[in-house]
Amino acid sequence: MAVSFIHDVPPQRVVFGAAALARVAAEVERLGVKRALIVTTPGSGARLGENVVALLGARAAALHARAVIHVPKPVAEAGLAAAHAADADGLVAVGGGSAIGLAKIIARDTALPIVAVPTTYSGSEATTIFGITDGARKVTGRDDKVLPRTVIYDPDLTLSLPAAVTAASGMNAIAHCVESFWADGRTPVTLALASEAMRRFAANLPVAVADGADRRARGECLIGGWLSGCVLSVSNGLQHKLAHLLGGLGLPHAETHAIILPHVTRFNSEAAPEAKLRLAEALGGHDAADALATMLHELPIPQRLRDVGFDPAKADFVAGEIAAQAIKSPRPVSAGDVRNLLQAAL
Repeated sequence: MAVSFIHDVPPQRVVFGAAALARVAAEVERLGVKRALIVTTPGSGARLGENVVALLGARAAALHARAVIHVPKPVAEAGLAAAHAADADGLVAVGGGSAIGLAKIIARDTALPIVAVPTTYSGSEATTIFGITDGARKVTGRDDKVLPRTVIYDPDLTLSLPAAVTAASGMNAIAHCVESFWADGRTPVTLALASEAMRRFAANLPVAVADGADRRARGECLIGGWLSGCVLSVSNGLQHKLAHLLGGLGLPHAETHAIILPHVTRFNSEAAPEAKLRLAEALGGHDAADALATMLHELPIPQRLRDVGFDPAKADFVAGEIAAQAIKSPRPVSAGDVRNLLQAAL
């Protein structure tokens, strides 16, 4: 059968390098933004946000340090209200997936341009995907308005990232790559980016976890995170649909991705021999599911769903929700399959 695909990537400017944060004012000015709302998380995120406010000077309209994981609906509404109150004409998202996720929801509803300054490896800054949690359900979608116009990657900003967060964030990015090998909509470009990202993570994530001050390893992981986000232009399958559903139940996003990844990989690779071979090559010739399980075991993060608060009584609900989505690629997923996966990961 002849190869057929469509590769459609919205434009995005990437600025990468040590001390690149110093360019944030120039990048904001380049977009014509005069009143930027700086969006970040409380605590260390707020402190970094204050640094960005100082760098922006008169172009900083306000600091909104209230982003939290999964973007609960009240948090999204507060962020939108803050943008209106500040009369913002642009957004600067500083931090990980929580900060960038909140900025995306604001941009979805206002079309304000985003400058993203990622401090983790989630890759959210490179995608048109947004997510918001309403009650126990996490709703995701795609919209070109939420793609940051410019991304500033500064490895120096990741040097203080704790080992556990480094590990979970890296595994989250690897999950993006693994799923892209059998996702609908994959192209030669996404396959190449995923392979390169996994190669960088396999060589450098353990180093960054062991020595957070290793600038080279940090930079390589940040590049891997960027590439992993780029491959999410393809459709999401079992890995992401299951992680998002579990996130709606209150489980932490990155850790959940990491825990279920070896199990989902083993389930899917049985039906995708070409993808299984490509994954093995990217992981140094080892069986992907086994290699990912070993990697997870060696990292300082939760190993089982019970460790991150999954209630086994919710298994039937999760299984029914996933089965109802009628996933077909690379193989059909039944409610029984999901229950087995959850039991294995529990």
